[in-house]
Amino acid sequence: MKRIAALAVLLVLAGCSTVDSKDIRTSGMTATYVVTLPESTEAADVSASFRVGTLTFVELGDGESIKASGGGKDVDLKHHRAAGVTEYTGQLDGVVDPGTEITFDQTRGSNDDAAPQSTVKLPERVRLVAPPAATTYSRRAAIPVRFESQPSETPTILTWAGQCVQTGSLQLEAGRTSASIPIGSIKPVAGTASAGTSPGTSPGNTQATTCPVDLTLTRRTEGTIDKAFKDGTITAESQSVRRITSAP
Repeated sequence: MKRIAALAVLLVLAGCSTVDSKDIRTSGMTATYVVTLPESTEAADVSASFRVGTLTFVELGDGESIKASGGGKDVDLKHHRAAGVTEYTGQLDGVVDPGTEITFDQTRGSNDDAAPQSTVKLPERVRLVAPPAATTYSRRAAIPVRFESQPSETPTILTWAGQCVQTGSLQLEAGRTSASIPIGSIKPVAGTASAGTSPGTSPGNTQATTCPVDLTLTRRTEGTIDKAFKDGTITAESQSVRRITSAP
């Protein structure tokens, strides 16, 4: 998932570590639970990670587990460690209906408190229909955006990111299914050479820079973390992504 991947990069750069859970009380852990609804699959992706402080991840030991359930389905999350991040992931097949409550249940050893009740409700799904993928848009023109969704009281956020542009976002209030990215909102990164320009030729000519840009529409709900934890967050996200080309 994008958020976990970004966190992994930051933590690798900063330097992180992993400790065994036998040395950590539940009341000393910060939990991060994320549920993601990709537009292309009929399943909810679920992930969990546990930390002490910012840079130290907690790895569950023997007799301990983390399970996610909802919509009459449940899954035991599997352990993964990559790029310095220890996390647990799984998938709830067929669980996509808005309002479905997803519960994360962390089981601890006999000498520590379990955390069985971290819950969040799924948001309505979103699907971008405009702009079409693989189209080119000038930064000197507005970009129309439209998406499909069931009626929702939850706002959405549109973000854009690319190698040659500055990351940006646009907040859309609840009820809207269309918007326009205003002229000049997608800005070139200062000092970026033009696509296809040879090294040493016209450095910093950002006005001529062209590159792929990902437009990501996200609708997010927040839930309630189990009180056994020291702290944490639990969110559910519906996402739709389109890759376009941004040109001067």
